[in-house]
Amino acid sequence: MLYFTTTDVDNLRQYSYKSIDKSFIATKILNPYWWSLIIEYVPRWVAPNLITLTGFLCIIINLILLLLHSPSLTEPIPSYLYVSFALGLFAYQSLDAIDGKQARRTGTSSPLGELFDHGCDALNTGFATFFGVTALGLGQTWWQLFTVYSCIGNFYLSTWEEYYTSTLYLSECSGPIEGVFTIIAILLTTSVTGPEIWSEPLPIIHLPVNILFVAFGCIVIVWNVYTSYSNVLQAVATNPGAAERFKKYPPLLTLSPYLFLVVITSILPLSSATLVESASIVPFVIFITFLFAQQIGSIIVAHVSKRGFPVSEMIAPGIYLSLLAGSLQIAFGNGLTLWWGLAVSAGVWYALWAARIILDMCEIFDINCLSIKKRSDDSKLLG
Repeated sequence: MLYFTTTDVDNLRQYSYKSIDKSFIATKILNPYWWSLIIEYVPRWVAPNLITLTGFLCIIINLILLLLHSPSLTEPIPSYLYVSFALGLFAYQSLDAIDGKQARRTGTSSPLGELFDHGCDALNTGFATFFGVTALGLGQTWWQLFTVYSCIGNFYLSTWEEYYTSTLYLSECSGPIEGVFTIIAILLTTSVTGPEIWSEPLPIIHLPVNILFVAFGCIVIVWNVYTSYSNVLQAVATNPGAAERFKKYPPLLTLSPYLFLVVITSILPLSSATLVESASIVPFVIFITFLFAQQIGSIIVAHVSKRGFPVSEMIAPGIYLSLLAGSLQIAFGNGLTLWWGLAVSAGVWYALWAARIILDMCEIFDINCLSIKKRSDDSKLLG
């Protein structure tokens, strides 16, 4: 074993996934009329994680296309690319929604599926912001960084909530559904009008539309903070296990890794505004996305293995990599090569961290990550 203890293994075998989806679009439209339809066309030999990975590759391919045409997010791009971004997001959303259905219909559900799904979701949360800020004309601005921190913070909060309640809650206005459709609508509109329309100030209030979108997103996040904390308090009142976790790991402690990473990574652009006002902001966002993805993955691992909340494990990598970035920034400035090197280094570190966990889970449950093993005894898999 590279990561898990014997106690962890016992807890992993007992784990079962629970979720509550309050989204009208998801429950009344997408699930009965779209997701339940397309899953029938997926062969049963296709592994659920392969479906998730395929959806994530739709995001990666579109991100590469974006950076090839607009490496600093300020150069104009062909209108058809906005359509491609929208289709990529919709494909990711659809495939992300049916991976669980595939796991259930093939009897291959396991904690690895949740970790793999949430890991891709965490990376997508940061990467997909590139599409939105480009369409809204917010590239190379402090609004771009604010958007990234807000979106990742919202996802962190959802995972934090799941740790306490043992249930994944999707609210009436959730990021994976309503949030994605909002970005898709912006992208499709931009493909027709161009990004300039979002910078036009509205009458009376004299604020540009793109800033209003950011403000609306803040309102949604504040609402999600309220509902998440309410769900946690409700679980604490009715579930002894949740009450014990709440007492042992109070909210201020378990929210601190995200807040700490926001502060320490914000120092980098605050100490040198040229980081934000240049193409270096692209690898910087990728850099911090990997750091936050590791935090979210650590919470999921703790959740499925019933570990204590891994505060130190979530904070330490951010300190080391941010101090390294800061030292190199002081020595060499905000060069594009430097920040791409840091982004790639963070990506390799994250991949190695995730690989240890994936290999352990594959060994524990005698499964493959991206393919389905043929077996006569499925007793090791969770139903």
